[in-house]
This record gives sequence, C-alpha cells and structure tokens, in this order.
Amino acid sequence: MTKQEFKKLFEQYYNPLCNFANTILYDSSKAEDAVQDIFVKMWQKKDTLGDLDNVKSYLFTATRNKCIEYLRKLKLDKKLSEENQSRLEMSSSINIDEEADKYVLKEKLFNSIRQLPPKCREVFTMSKINGLTYSEIADELGISPKTVDNQIGRAMRLLREMMKTKN
Repeated sequence: MTKQEFKKLFEQYYNPLCNFANTILYDSSKAEDAVQDIFVKMWQKKDTLGDLDNVKSYLFTATRNKCIEYLRKLKLDKKLSEENQSRLEMSSSINIDEEADKYVLKEKLFNSIRQLPPKCREVFTMSKINGLTYSEIADELGISPKTVDNQIGRAMRLLREMMKTKN
C-alpha cells in the first residue's frame, strides 16, 4: 500500500469510522483514539494488507473490535455498568457491512450538503436539519416562503446529482 493509497483511505473512512465508534463508546475522544489506533496499525502492516478484498469491512470490523476491547478493559478496571454491558452486547451483534454502508453514505451526504451554494445550503439546513417550517425560515431570512420552497427544491436536485455521481 502506497502512502497515497493510505491517505485516500484515511480521508474516505476516518469520519464515518469515528461516528461508528462513537455509537458504541458514546465518547467522541475515545472513538477518535480507537480509529487512530486502527489506522496506525494499518500503516504498520501496510506491506501485508495489499491483498485485502474489502477494505471497508476490514476497517469497520477492526474499529468495532477495538471498541469492544476498550469496553472489556473498562469492565476489568471497574465493574461494568448495565449501560456498558448492553453496548458491548449490541456492538457484538452489528452487521458490519450494513453499518459501514450507512456511515459512509451519511458522510457522502454531509459532504454534498457542504458543497451546496451558500444560500441554498442555509435554507436546506434550516428546514431539513433544524426542522423549521418554510414560513419560519422566510421570516428569519426576510425572504418569501416561495423562495424558500425554490431553494429547497434546488438543494434536493443538486444533492441527488451529487450523490449519484459520488457512488
């Protein structure tokens, strides 16, 4: 594996892996530590990893295992609470391929939203992420509800195009 290939993998999967690890650990700094450990080990083994058939599955499985390892260590350090026990059990039953696809798709969607034109992105975010109504957005931005509707339609068209080309 070349340095360039490794960098591409890191850029493509780092955020989705951190989000995935955070759903198991509920601690973003521990999640980032786990993912960074995975990439460090991957870099150290770069010469033997060239034959991997499914890098995405490898990364998500390694991340899940690292999170389980952390939770087990926590259990040894102190009696595992019921919450941590249920997280440990839940993470063991996860379908890695489905979870990986879900987190990679979310990352693509958020990257596409960031690429929308500024006003279009602002209106889309206020509506679809913050849950404001068209009239609330219109009042806050000093535009008509029809303009809000047009911007949302434009955002949806652009997002569909971007998501189609990124697959």
